[in-house]
Amino acid sequence: MVSVDKIMKRFVVTADPGITLADAAKIMTNNRIGSIVVMKGSVPVNIVTNDDVVSVVALGKNPSKLKLRDLKKKSIITVPPEEKIQKVAQLMIKTGFKRIPVMKNGKLYGIVSEKEIILVQPQLLDIMSEKLKMRIESVSPREGTISGICEMCEGYSDDLKSIGDKWLCEGCRDRD
Repeated sequence: MVSVDKIMKRFVVTADPGITLADAAKIMTNNRIGSIVVMKGSVPVNIVTNDDVVSVVALGKNPSKLKLRDLKKKSIITVPPEEKIQKVAQLMIKTGFKRIPVMKNGKLYGIVSEKEIILVQPQLLDIMSEKLKMRIESVSPREGTISGICEMCEGYSDDLKSIGDKWLCEGCRDRD
């Protein structure tokens, strides 16, 4: 079994809780990454992602005035470098987290994401995909529409409806 330290990224971009979300977005863009670990001393206290930036803008808030410390705190779970990736994949499935900081001797040692796990253990992709579908279905309305990938034609649609046990686009619903 492969341990996290064999696949994790050792270079982790971190930020102080006092910087603005706009500055965090610039840092992510400049480093071509999708998240920043927010640190208070040597302890990770939050992870800010591209999705957080989009959510703030969508709510009409100004990312140049919003400090990282003012963002909703997410639960942070960490793993040691010797943790097996199967266990980390299970944690990701259970929590919905896509990235997990790796801690060693009380210090940030790296970060592991779904991408690294899937690259090393592609057979986990099917398991993670099924569990993600279950999580989406538990929070998605059964009435109305959502955006995503049609489970019949595998095309993207902003008009998916739940038909039976599948999310179908308008074209595939008409074929049924």
